[in-house]
Amino acid sequence: MLLSLFLPFLADVGTVTAQSASTQDVCNTLSKLYSDSTILPGTSRYDFENTYMNHFNSETDSWTSTAWLGPACVFAPSSAEDVSIAVKLFTKANVPFAVRAGGGMTVDNAANIGPEGILISSTNMIMMDINDDHSLVSVGPGIRWPQFYAYLDNFNRTVDGIRLGNVGVVGLLLGGGIGFFSYEHGSVSTEVQAFQCVLANGNIVEASLTENSDLFWALRGGGNNFCIVTRADLRTLNVSAIDIGSVSYGTESQTEYLKSMVDFAHYADFDPKTAVEGQIRWSPSTNPQKTFDAFIFHSGEDLQAGPQNFTASGLINLTAPVLPVTGGEVVRQTMGTWSNAVDYASDAGRRQLWHSVSIPADADLFNIFVDSYFNGIAELDNIPGFFTALAIMPITKSLLEKSEDNGGNPLVTPGQEYQPQMWLVESASWPDAEDDKTVFDAHQKANEDIKKNIRAAGSDLLPFVFLSAAQKTQSNDVFPGYGEGNWQKMKEIRAKYDPNLVFTKLVPGGAKVES
Repeated sequence: MLLSLFLPFLADVGTVTAQSASTQDVCNTLSKLYSDSTILPGTSRYDFENTYMNHFNSETDSWTSTAWLGPACVFAPSSAEDVSIAVKLFTKANVPFAVRAGGGMTVDNAANIGPEGILISSTNMIMMDINDDHSLVSVGPGIRWPQFYAYLDNFNRTVDGIRLGNVGVVGLLLGGGIGFFSYEHGSVSTEVQAFQCVLANGNIVEASLTENSDLFWALRGGGNNFCIVTRADLRTLNVSAIDIGSVSYGTESQTEYLKSMVDFAHYADFDPKTAVEGQIRWSPSTNPQKTFDAFIFHSGEDLQAGPQNFTASGLINLTAPVLPVTGGEVVRQTMGTWSNAVDYASDAGRRQLWHSVSIPADADLFNIFVDSYFNGIAELDNIPGFFTALAIMPITKSLLEKSEDNGGNPLVTPGQEYQPQMWLVESASWPDAEDDKTVFDAHQKANEDIKKNIRAAGSDLLPFVFLSAAQKTQSNDVFPGYGEGNWQKMKEIRAKYDPNLVFTKLVPGGAKVES
């Protein structure tokens, strides 16, 4: 019935011609079709969507104010069928649009758009459903990780997902992220069993190992280039609780700390139930010194957790006597408890910058990187409220090898001899837009120094750029960093499923397979 109502409106837009139809015409059409789901400027719901108040906690604004762009209107569909109609309408009228699942990227237009376009918001697509034996769970694109983990706690299950953060589930899967369980199971998208997708022509299809398998491969690290994902099905893990916590190694441990992180990338393969994410934090207004911290994780049963030490073979270099803990603790808890204990509102509305870099797992190179980065941004100590954290993901050979399972994904190339790596994310935050240029310029110079100094040491950066953490200036580097063969394959898949480049030309935000 709805489609029959939709066709006359689509014809009306068509008579205006694709070249002259205004974005406002399309907003008006959407309002007639979906009065409850089309949100116009000047309403509190519009402000909610534009600043993206967290759907999980309606008191919280979007965590990055750089993405408050002010679309002509917002469409909040409730089903794949609704999305299909919207895509057909936008394509017919040649109107640009953006798609937002959780809105976790710092790139301003990756999940929003200005008044020239329309935002498709996933805030109404919040389905979570687990099958009878709890082995498979389906999730809508409007669900965020803390919400999802808490739901799975009810069934004594979990999934491999974000380590810590209040971003969307589907967005992380499309970015090919790394979770605590990834050392045992591969990147988080390896656990996806199927996607439901709306293609550029409006068709609703399944993508899995048995249906549209090429699209299934490309989506797991392909971002917004191929379709709009309206549901993801994930294999659950029969893990009810884990040992996890945040610990600190103080301010004087750089050499030992960096070596321990590198050693983890080289030697943790023999204990894949362990995981670590390092965090080097600098908040000059409260502490002039860097602090060396980490999230420690273990999903086995043999860890003796405590405030100062913990035993597990994979964590031997991350506790005394090698690297004594000075604060924090590791405790037994669920992923839902861990992820919901954080006050995500504390960063709400601030300015944010992420920049992704990968280097070989080498302690000398890592020291060069850290010194170059923090020396390069030292001048930002006079920016009120400035804070940065360097996130450290040691990548083992087996993590990459296991990412080839279940059909693989664009981040890995079967047959390649993988080497241990360090995936690093510079994540800066500050309160005032007037300081944007100073912060961005300092980071540009710091990253130029990093590249220069590592090359002077006889090495180089690795080509991989983590899609979900890429700075806008890195957008053209993401997919070439997957390797020439994978990049070419992604171009061919895009041409097959989106021959008119709808998700390239009409969806301008985010990294593109090819512009």
